Amino acid sequence: MSVWAIIMHENTISKRYNLIEKLGEGGMGAVYHAHDRLTGQAVALKLVNANPLHLHTNSHANNPSNDPRLSLAHEFQMMASLRHPHIISVLDYGFGRDGQPFFTMNMIEHAQTFLQAAHHQTLKTKIELTIQVLQALAYIHRRDILHRDLKPSNVLVKDGHTYVADFGLAQTLDDAQGGIAGTLAYMSPEVLMGNPPTQASDLFALGVMLYEILIGKHPFLKDTITETITAILSQDPDWSAL
Repeated sequence: MSVWAIIMHENTISKRYNLIEKLGEGGMGAVYHAHDRLTGQAVALKLVNANPLHLHTNSHANNPSNDPRLSLAHEFQMMASLRHPHIISVLDYGFGRDGQPFFTMNMIEHAQTFLQAAHHQTLKTKIELTIQVLQALAYIHRRDILHRDLKPSNVLVKDGHTYVADFGLAQTLDDAQGGIAGTLAYMSPEVLMGNPPTQASDLFALGVMLYEILIGKHPFLKDTITETITAILSQDPDWSAL
């Protein structure tokens, strides 16, 4: 096997997707620009961070319903069923090398995150972007689906059009790995207190994002985790800059 063939093999997922370059990385995984060998199209492929020890443990053998791979597959199916102009469509999903979960999405090239796109924009544009995210949330909430990890990096904007990504996966992954779903800076008080997330939890996260684009800073983020949690649980945002 040639050196080039070895490189292509190492950068191929599920014998179908060639990874071209890493686009970004976060707590839930890394996103790559990939080439779909079946369709010839460019796609965004997300390799999900999931501890192989949790995904391959034999402890699920006697009770397959507890296998986190089944939960992930269910979440992937749910994500693939969503069709909305402000939601990034999931095209395919599966488990690649060493059982690592992945899913592919439509490629939104040259997009900005929610905060980047809103920077230096008019109040009218900021409200329009926020309404588009609200429309996406209303769509999933009518279907009894929660996002659970809404944050600026999960909302892409291109040409004034928003695209929300990464629905539902945070809860499944953190249930499997014994954590709390979401990103601390955008967690609602009830989630921090150990209660199940609700539609209000998603709206709280969007409210934090709206505050950021209106005021120019995060309403609760402090120097330490403890201080940030205390601020979310007990402090009111400072609205004096409005």
